[in-house]
Amino acid sequence: MKMTEKEFREYSLSGNLYTLIIQVGTPLAIFALFNCLFSILDTMMASHLGTIAVSSVAYMNQLRGILNAIGSGLITGSMILINRAYGAGDNEKVSILMNMLIRLIVIISLIFFLMLPFIPWLLRAISTPEEFIEEGVLYFRILIIATVLNFINLVYINIEKTRGRTGVIMIINIASMVLKLGLSAYFIYVIEKGIKYIALATLITYTLFALYSLTHIFDRTSIFCIKPQLVIHGRKGYTKSLVNISYPVAIEDSAFSLGKVVINSLAAGYGAEMIGALGISNNICGIAANLENGFSDASSSIVSQNYGAGKYDRAVKAYIANIVITFIASAIALTFLFIMDEPLISLFSTSKQGLDASFHDMIKRIFIFDAFSCLGIALNGAGMDFLLGLGRTRITLVLNFLKIFVFRIPVLFILQQFISDGATALGIMMLISNVGIAIPTTLICASVSAKLLKNSK
Repeated sequence: MKMTEKEFREYSLSGNLYTLIIQVGTPLAIFALFNCLFSILDTMMASHLGTIAVSSVAYMNQLRGILNAIGSGLITGSMILINRAYGAGDNEKVSILMNMLIRLIVIISLIFFLMLPFIPWLLRAISTPEEFIEEGVLYFRILIIATVLNFINLVYINIEKTRGRTGVIMIINIASMVLKLGLSAYFIYVIEKGIKYIALATLITYTLFALYSLTHIFDRTSIFCIKPQLVIHGRKGYTKSLVNISYPVAIEDSAFSLGKVVINSLAAGYGAEMIGALGISNNICGIAANLENGFSDASSSIVSQNYGAGKYDRAVKAYIANIVITFIASAIALTFLFIMDEPLISLFSTSKQGLDASFHDMIKRIFIFDAFSCLGIALNGAGMDFLLGLGRTRITLVLNFLKIFVFRIPVLFILQQFISDGATALGIMMLISNVGIAIPTTLICASVSAKLLKNSK
């Protein structure tokens, strides 16, 4: 049953937490699964063009992730304050914060557009393999434009998530992905174009989604309505509050994507195809990771709303409920992965020339270790979204830096000194980093939870 904004706020503050997280999180988890599936199919289409093409796509998408993280981090961080105000019933503050968020997104988007002419120079500055530059400059430019448009969609998605209308998010996103996949298939298999047309399919889809999103975020009956005059003139103090809570999220997400670029550079020492193999393994294991993250994503908003309403003990209980739910989801997803690993890997290692047995074996050796790391992702994800919901963004920043710059890059460097097989080294690195970071995250969450429970008495 569709709830009003006021009705869902009451449900978030008093309903059964397990039912609430499952109800709000299931559409997000289903969407995340479809997102992962379409990402897999998208990569499979690129692999149809050859190993350099699929490796270029994987590499450019990592770079795009750095730029996307700036906007998505700003949106994620800002929604913490917006959710708090929503949980506290302060509708005027919700409206002001939402419009200040749009103001910041416009500024970031303009900066990204100014970067477009300098893409080849920027790619060479970070030592991008020349074959990737030749293949992917236009692809990357189109992706940047698509990323800017997607910021509009992310704002709308977060508004609907705050209101508990995640079913709407699921339906619209799946419809968009079906369209994107259909366009990509037409460009690659029917008219036989290159990877830049995969990016064009993304741009067309995001444009149509953005047009739909705009009709809803300008809805005057909603407390989340965008007001152009407020966006232009702003409100003193609010922008600073949004930046202060958001910049750690933007930095950590950008650093995470930058870390992936560094890992790719290290992996390239074993050959350009190794980048593609790692990206493919991550995509396949993303089936489990995305399923878990769907529920964790829902719990973050619930934690934030209850924290804003002063219900600290309920925020802690939401974290515990999230751990239980994500571990069950992880077990189900891992079972599926180990049943379907061979056909999935074969899909990615087959091009127009047929099955590449060497590339298939490379992916398989990474996947064996990468898959088990999903259990660590579940525990760490529950903790990170708990801390995020509480607004502890500086803590999440430190934890993400630990994951990349302690548990991942140095670990891979050390493994390379002792393990000659690059695929095995990369797989072990993924396992160590994803499981290892879950330990400090959980310990910090336990300490924060104890303090919240003490304050709630």
